[in-house]
Amino acid sequence: MPADSDRAPGLLVCWGELLWDLFPDGPRLGGTAANAAYHAAQLGQPVALVSRVGDDSLGARARDQLGAAGVDVRCVQVDPERPTGTVKVELRDGEPSYRIESEVAWDRIEWTHELEVLIGSAGALCYGTLAQRTPLGSGALLRALEHNPELALRVCDLNLRPPFASTAAIENALGAATVVKLNEAEAAELCRLFGVTDAIDWLLQRPAISAVAVTRGARGAVLANRSERHEQPGAPAAAGDPVGAGDAFTAVLAIELMRKSPLGTVAARANRYAAYVASQPGAMPPIPPTLRESLSE
Repeated sequence: MPADSDRAPGLLVCWGELLWDLFPDGPRLGGTAANAAYHAAQLGQPVALVSRVGDDSLGARARDQLGAAGVDVRCVQVDPERPTGTVKVELRDGEPSYRIESEVAWDRIEWTHELEVLIGSAGALCYGTLAQRTPLGSGALLRALEHNPELALRVCDLNLRPPFASTAAIENALGAATVVKLNEAEAAELCRLFGVTDAIDWLLQRPAISAVAVTRGARGAVLANRSERHEQPGAPAAAGDPVGAGDAFTAVLAIELMRKSPLGTVAARANRYAAYVASQPGAMPPIPPTLRESLSE
């Protein structure tokens, strides 16, 4: 990435899940928002995570691990009643499937004065639909979107996870977005739910949405606005797993759009970084300095 003086302006805030992915070989820290925050921090972007953990050992470990990675965790709340979230992850034909525990801490993010100050200072806000799966979580996120500066970038990473992918949650998320990121399966689900044939074109018909990214796993990604469409080829297959690769893509997407990089540059850098993460085990692998440097070329 660029030198400090060239970093993306402003603060990136990631809002939503902080949890532990339960793999057959043991737990790994994850969650869409937490993953994106981790990768933004690895790339030198000032980033804060808004989430909630239980008053338990998993919650303390999560806060400590992300804080050590450079993420501002001061707005990761501690819930005295609900446990830190967990997700059982299984890999089927190389793709992850998830069983997400309900009634956990990150469902209960509360709107506070500290959040109001944080959101008001953000240059970009990344969020998804899972953080809206409860009335409390939905209400807090909607207030955040209301308090986010009008000119800030608002990146909606849809993360459609049955049975939480209601049309109401999708409409709420899209209604505040300026950028939308989704994967191929989610694009197909949007077409099915809303009776459209091209998810990218349908999303770009919304006046506030300026760019749409569709990740395609090993086949790369597509990034489009109203005048350009860039298709990035996939990288050669390697050992690892794809968990967190989409969130890594989102982190680079947000950073580069904050920097106002050309669309083709955004697509290439986000795809390159996500391909590396997919080649490694877990959602938050160590990032080699050579990869960081390559993203500034």
